[in-house]
Amino acid sequence: MTQALNIGTISAMPGEVKRGGIPVGADMYGREREIPITVYRGAEDGPILWLNGATHGDEPEGPFSIFKAMAQVDVNKLRGTVVTVPVMNVEAFTAGTRGDVLDTFSYDMNRLYPGKPDGYPTERVAYAHWEAMKDTCDLQIAIHSGGEHSYLAHMIFASDNPPSLELAAAMGPNWSLVFRSGTGGGNPSSQIGALGKAGVTVELGGNCRTLTSDFHEVADDLAQGYLNVMRHYGMIDGSATYAPSWRMGYQIALLAPSTGMYVGNKDIPFETEIEKDTLIGQIYNLYGDVIAEVRAPQKGVIFGLRARPSVLEGQWCCFFGVIEETVDNLIPS
Repeated sequence: MTQALNIGTISAMPGEVKRGGIPVGADMYGREREIPITVYRGAEDGPILWLNGATHGDEPEGPFSIFKAMAQVDVNKLRGTVVTVPVMNVEAFTAGTRGDVLDTFSYDMNRLYPGKPDGYPTERVAYAHWEAMKDTCDLQIAIHSGGEHSYLAHMIFASDNPPSLELAAAMGPNWSLVFRSGTGGGNPSSQIGALGKAGVTVELGGNCRTLTSDFHEVADDLAQGYLNVMRHYGMIDGSATYAPSWRMGYQIALLAPSTGMYVGNKDIPFETEIEKDTLIGQIYNLYGDVIAEVRAPQKGVIFGLRARPSVLEGQWCCFFGVIEETVDNLIPS
């Protein structure tokens, strides 16, 4: 604890909050670009938690929830370190788009992570982030939402190892949907999981809920999850709370069978099991006729719905979760 913790341009001693960045190369004006980060280094030793927001630039729930969570943390009482990366993909966030509009060859950072040192622009940014994180991270939460196109309810994709499943459970009572994902894939959680550490991706929100009180409600919900994680691992005082059990399975993307205007069933619930053939939404043509329906392919839960009414045949309308098992043993005894 007497040595400095060095991440990017930051060197933090115990009890310090330091702002800086992860260098990613110069812009057209010759100015060095950085991924902005803040290191909250506790006065006492403990785990290092990374909070990574806005891998996709149209998902602002990450930065806002990180700001709200860390406003409630006293670094002098913190055990361990929190590294916040409100916006991983700064170019995409600036444009308000999923990926960097100037990089047409490696658009989606969450499919090509950890990138390459000599790759396309987005790959280089991803690589710089990975090099800064991989050796200084015990716990990693990547924060996502439905962005411009959809709304996503509480869902966690956890790398398929015990540390990641424990981290998922530590998000608290609102997060009972936990689906296993592979390790070593093209996103930060999967890469951290491949190192045998804890990595999860959480999904909540969408641009359809970024107005006034809705945006605060979503960000507060996420922030409470991060704080619950800190309590679970003893980083801050207080008792963590948990879901009574966790539903695990796999997802199916339900696609539009026709082109037209998609209108969701006004009574459809999120995160609640529905029966096979339950009506999820209808597609109208421009004369007002219902030309197609989207129905539940089997018993399961809806955790994501399309927010944009105009739809092309083959575009997705719903993220549908199939529950294979319910477990109560993700927290080690």
